[in-house]
Amino acid sequence: MQNKNHLTLDINTLNKSRYLIMLDLDGTLLNSKEKIDSLTVKTIRKIVSLGHVVVIATGRPRRASIAYYNQLGLNSFLVNYNGSFISNPSNSKYQPLNLSFSYELAKNIFKNKKIRSSINNIIIENNEGVFVSNKIFSTRDKYTLFDHFHINSEKEVKFIKPDWSNIKSDIHSILIQVNNSQNIDDITYEIKSLSNTLMIRSWSLPSNETIIEINSIFSSKGMALKYISAYYGIPLEKCITFGDGDNDAEMLRSALFSFAMKNGSTTCKLSAKYLTEFTNNESGVGKTLKKIFHI
Repeated sequence: MQNKNHLTLDINTLNKSRYLIMLDLDGTLLNSKEKIDSLTVKTIRKIVSLGHVVVIATGRPRRASIAYYNQLGLNSFLVNYNGSFISNPSNSKYQPLNLSFSYELAKNIFKNKKIRSSINNIIIENNEGVFVSNKIFSTRDKYTLFDHFHINSEKEVKFIKPDWSNIKSDIHSILIQVNNSQNIDDITYEIKSLSNTLMIRSWSLPSNETIIEINSIFSSKGMALKYISAYYGIPLEKCITFGDGDNDAEMLRSALFSFAMKNGSTTCKLSAKYLTEFTNNESGVGKTLKKIFHI
């Protein structure tokens, strides 16, 4: 890992080569107000106009990332649910790549008594929409559900029937609100015992609640990078990635030029080859790209 902020690509190489740049959203492109600063927008738009491919890769659903895609003037892929759903909003003929897992598998997970006794709520995202297991009553829970998971109103939510009979479409993502963070290892063990084909991550909300996220084992930003690299015929040696979180680690390890944000997690920084000089609140992505691409 190098804290090289003077890294630039040879201008002659840039003029002859096409680069793929994959960018995380929260903590990377977005500042603490969930905005992209004007310098970064201008820089990325310029890079796109030069013929390079810029891709957003995020754990967010499409509904909470498409506005940023449009703001940046992108014309390539959009990666959602940490790689579970890959679409191309600029190309209506492209059939989205849906790396989901069986809803029957999800039903089996939540039949487990140990798992059920350790959770406050379940949020499921699939092609049918957003499903929640328990109704939301407290203000804090409404903040968690609506604001953090990018749901505009309670009208967008469907509630999972006790027998799960209204879950009929395979699943992009399951989010489990844990009632005690000390139960994370036990829940993970139970899920892994039922199936070792799932990707399990855990993270915390600003409210200090713990979330366990479940995706297909094939859904990762690193896998998405390799797929999009192959799609465009741009080798990983000409890929540039930026991230700040543990879920960005594989994406960072896969690209030749990978940048962990100055404000990033330890795992993220250990996975990247370079660190940005500036944080997400200081135009870290935009300033680094300006230097790399001589803009």
